[in-house]
Amino acid sequence: MPEAPAERSQRKDQLRNRRRLLTAAKDVLTEYGADVSLAEIARRAGVGPTTLYRHFANKDALVEALLDDLSAGALQIAERARALDDPWEAFRLVFTESCVLSPQDLTLFDLLSRHSPHAASRARALTADVVGPLTARAQRAGELRPDIDAQDVAALMRLTDVLPPGPQRRKALEVLLDGLRTTT
Repeated sequence: MPEAPAERSQRKDQLRNRRRLLTAAKDVLTEYGADVSLAEIARRAGVGPTTLYRHFANKDALVEALLDDLSAGALQIAERARALDDPWEAFRLVFTESCVLSPQDLTLFDLLSRHSPHAASRARALTADVVGPLTARAQRAGELRPDIDAQDVAALMRLTDVLPPGPQRRKALEVLLDGLRTTT
């Protein structure tokens, strides 16, 4: 049986409210830190507390949803990289694309990782899932220094966070990549 127009409208409204809550949570958490109240997030989203709790039972559930959002981009980059035949180009794609995440997303990811042991564990798992296989693949191909592991790569990727997007950041990325590549 087809869905009634009222049901579709309600579902769209729910999705819109969820997106507004996640956007507000990103903004408020980045601005004020992890101790911000859920009431402030609801206020910033323009919804009532009941709407917030309908979507997220507690702050941990909201943090989990934010981590899902942040992780989705990294997983898409990894998928594109895995499709490349050249191991160095795949590694390079993950390294450079991950380094151009927005400053707000990077700040939020760090904040959530410090706030919650579960979030920190998810960040490490994401690094292992995204960076680890591509690091190993480039090493097996003799393209990447053998003394580097996924955690080293993740740390090096973060070095460019202090630079604004643009030519200076791109140059820093090239210098880092040159230092990681084996000389053959």
